[in-house]
Amino acid sequence: MQGRRGSASSWLDVAAEVLVADPSASLAEVAEAAGIGRTTLHKHFATRDDLVRAVAHRALDLWEQATATVPASEASDGGLRTLAAAMVPIGPQLAYLWRNPSFDRDPEIMQRWSAVEPRALGVLKAAQAAGVVKPDAPDWWLLQTFYSLVYVAAESVRAGFLAPRDAPDLVVNTFVHGHSVPPRS
Repeated sequence: MQGRRGSASSWLDVAAEVLVADPSASLAEVAEAAGIGRTTLHKHFATRDDLVRAVAHRALDLWEQATATVPASEASDGGLRTLAAAMVPIGPQLAYLWRNPSFDRDPEIMQRWSAVEPRALGVLKAAQAAGVVKPDAPDWWLLQTFYSLVYVAAESVRAGFLAPRDAPDLVVNTFVHGHSVPPRS
């Protein structure tokens, strides 16, 4: 990963990428990846725990923004493509949030998570109501499979296997159809 300079929010985005790749990465490694000095990072985040919580809050901010991009009355697919298009670019931040069990014990993070997740589920339920997704799929399964596809798409974009413009359609098509062969006419 090349070093980058920028704002504290961009450092948090880099930190998410570094910490997803190596959950034990030090502040020095995060600073190096962000293209800043360790002391600069320490001025903003005194401890590793401060940085970890800030990365979680940044991920939640981005997730809230992503769910807010989906219009309340999205047409044919219930807003799936719009949600996928908003979530794939923030995949590393979301992966960090979703894969860190320590956040389950942080009341502030869990409160925010509990507020944003129903908005994501609302889009998936709208897709069910639109007849795009099976009506009997449990809510937890809808969320987990959608999250997984978003994560894999984001990682595939990062690795250069998937073009960013193609990622949302691949997420939605896989979520809706899996890998089944279309019925013959």
